[in-house]
Amino acid sequence: MLHSEDHRRLEMAIRCLEALCVMAKSFWRDIMDAGGIPALLELMRSTRPALQRMAAAVVCHISERTPVCEALVRYGAVPVLVNLLGGQQAELHSRCALILADLAGHSDQYQSLIAQQGGVAPLVRLLGSDLHDVLVNTVRCIKALCVHSPGNQTAVALAGGIPQLVELLTVRSEVLQEEACAALAELAKGHRENQDTICGAGAVAPLVLILRGRKMAAQVTAARALEAIADHNPAIQARFLKKSAAKHLLRLLKVFQVEAREQGAVSLWALAGHTLKQQRLMAEHIGYHFILELILSSSDRMQYVGCQAVIALSRDSRSHQDGLCKENGVPPLVRLLRGSRTTESTLLSVIRSLGILCIGGAHTNNPNSQRVIAEEQAIPTLLELVKHQESLQIKVQVAQTLACVLLGNQDLQTTFWEKEEFTYETVLELLRVPDQDICLEAGYALSLFAYNNTTQQAAILQNGGIPIAMYEPFLNSRNEMERAKAAFQIVVLAKVITDTDQVTLSARGVTVLVDLLQSTNPNTVVLTAQLLASLAHTRAGIPDAIVTMGAVGHLCAHLYSEEEEVRTASSSALGYLTFNRHAHRLLLVECRNTPSMYDLLTQHLIEDAKISHIFTAEFQRQKIVGLPSLSLEINGGPPVPQRNKKGTFCYAVNNYLNLFHIQLKSEVCRAPCSHTLFQLCPQIFYRFEVRAL
Repeated sequence: MLHSEDHRRLEMAIRCLEALCVMAKSFWRDIMDAGGIPALLELMRSTRPALQRMAAAVVCHISERTPVCEALVRYGAVPVLVNLLGGQQAELHSRCALILADLAGHSDQYQSLIAQQGGVAPLVRLLGSDLHDVLVNTVRCIKALCVHSPGNQTAVALAGGIPQLVELLTVRSEVLQEEACAALAELAKGHRENQDTICGAGAVAPLVLILRGRKMAAQVTAARALEAIADHNPAIQARFLKKSAAKHLLRLLKVFQVEAREQGAVSLWALAGHTLKQQRLMAEHIGYHFILELILSSSDRMQYVGCQAVIALSRDSRSHQDGLCKENGVPPLVRLLRGSRTTESTLLSVIRSLGILCIGGAHTNNPNSQRVIAEEQAIPTLLELVKHQESLQIKVQVAQTLACVLLGNQDLQTTFWEKEEFTYETVLELLRVPDQDICLEAGYALSLFAYNNTTQQAAILQNGGIPIAMYEPFLNSRNEMERAKAAFQIVVLAKVITDTDQVTLSARGVTVLVDLLQSTNPNTVVLTAQLLASLAHTRAGIPDAIVTMGAVGHLCAHLYSEEEEVRTASSSALGYLTFNRHAHRLLLVECRNTPSMYDLLTQHLIEDAKISHIFTAEFQRQKIVGLPSLSLEINGGPPVPQRNKKGTFCYAVNNYLNLFHIQLKSEVCRAPCSHTLFQLCPQIFYRFEVRAL
């Protein structure tokens, strides 16, 4: 009947097919077997609008089925559907968009085929329609086209679809708002340019407004869009935080539905970014209670976010480490550690969080959290993972966590080595695997065991030690982070590395680290300063070597960095170096010459950092007496020179020329200085080279 020339017979046949599709869910198979797909497509190619609409309606009812989608593509449905999108029939637009959405959702190949046939532009034009059904199906189709398809994400943006989708966030229809949020989420996922375009189109305010509402489904989709738009984008994260988005997302953690709580947690952590300060602020905003609820939940994503929040709170913060132990935060972590359903990514986060709970800034230990973890019997579980886990990442992370639990705790170490069956051979084997990242992390695990512990250094050496050849690729690497980690390890493990003497290894490691302080990469400077802070309170001679290589000057210069993490890490390293008499004197001279430097140093010290009380008392005493630089300015002299971000001093040369009528050249202050030094005044510690009198 679908091939009949009688218009009425055709219409009745199509209506019967539509009714049968609605009433009988399995009737799609009979239509396919009877050759209905090509016949329906032929009707959609006709010039009769009514028949086109009815044929499209039948296809809409069966296009969800995978075999139907394959048949539609096989018989050339895509160009037909794209062509009909350009017509004038709104009802046909809606149905064709729905069919294309089903095709795009079936296969990434069909996504590409629709884009190649020119389907993106007419879909974007339909976003200007006034009809609700057309808009909903069009937005769904655009969403389906963009799933895991960077090319289609870019094509929709270039066609001008983003501003129109953002505008749909403000309509009164809850369904349309949800679909727009979902489409924007797919457009932004993993696409930095689209993230910026969506934010520039004004999506932040309406998304936060939806989060403030009381419609749960809309809130969840808005949270999903927020996650995709803010992911790995600090500027957009800041804009959402400024609009108090975190406060509204926190409400999702209080609802009963697991899906809503999960999306709220993931979106909150997307706003946490990748800096320690921002992550800690977000974790504090979530609070201990909700963090523990996340860890105890059945959702893997919520468990992961909970562990990441524990890591952010605990890193270099003894107060939060003790707080989590007091709130019984360790038992849920140990429970996840033993769980058979815990995924590898979450398991790695659990293991890492247990280690970070035990270690503070500059590799200082926390006996309280170490004791709690031992009492919860986490150590035997960690040893079981070392023995039976096939994942090398998990094995090396377990080794690091075991070392953190034992670090600096003599009682625990005695009990561990007497009762537990653990040998360094397990970790030494990881040094010989092909994966270079695993090798370097295994070396760090051994460094943690050996840190300020001559007994364990001797034990590692008895198991064969470490050949220096293992570290050569890392010490000569172009990757600055790898060089910094390797340099730290050869200093700590100098007594257990074979083929090279301890003094040479220590000197080489310190030299590499001090050189890396001059890197232009802030992440490298942060890591290097943190490692130097740890080395500053190891064996005798290391702090002197650090000072001799000129680390104090570089660290002082970094106190003026634009990056807060750089200033914090540099302050911590300088704080530990003040216990060295040579560094004490050099830093005191710098602070006398530039009093603001002392303020920067003390303001950026983290709670776990240390600074010599002798140093602070001496500076305060000299400040009361009167610092030379301040005294000079008070008595009509030039202003106090300030150090710029590169570490050079900016002198008021004209003032000195007027006073002394000589030509002077300002220089970068270094220690030692090879230039001829000329002291203009006993009260001035700044030096100049005399060119002519």
